Amino acid sequence: MKKFICLAAVLTLTACNESSENTDVSVQNSTNKVQPSAHASTELFIQYKQSAQELVTLIDQQASNEDLENSSKALVALSQPIIQAFKVKFPQCNDYLNAVSAAADIIPSLPLTEIESGYHADGKLPAITDVNCYHAKDLLVHPATVQAMAAIGIENDSQRQQAKDEVVEVIEHFAQVESAYQG
Repeated sequence: MKKFICLAAVLTLTACNESSENTDVSVQNSTNKVQPSAHASTELFIQYKQSAQELVTLIDQQASNEDLENSSKALVALSQPIIQAFKVKFPQCNDYLNAVSAAADIIPSLPLTEIESGYHADGKLPAITDVNCYHAKDLLVHPATVQAMAAIGIENDSQRQQAKDEVVEVIEHFAQVESAYQG
């Protein structure tokens, strides 16, 4: 009986914790669209930055291609809610960021030259008028590039350095996005 009561208490606390987390994750704006709350956005930014730094560490530690692919894929996934929150604050970025978000699953399967021309150099994306849109886009494109590199196979120090450079660059873009979002 004692074990049952303890288990029930744990389940209740877990349910309450999950419920409170969910209520803090989003709020509705005046157009009735769900958007991340300020607290949720802060948590997402912290998690994205930590995950990017962890990916750099994995690259430095010569982690397996599978680990690098999984870690960069997770970073791509983390970029999506940040991009969604960013679009609310910067609606001029909607078309541009919608296009890159829609391509999130296909970018890692493309040849690296096509990723470069289509998504780093914006050849497959609509024109932008605000540089902040470009920085937000790169939160997805750089880790997707590493994901593609790992899927192909990062086999030598030069390729490993290229992958690391992608993540170091996204951390720089992240700082710009964070500043613009909080400003």
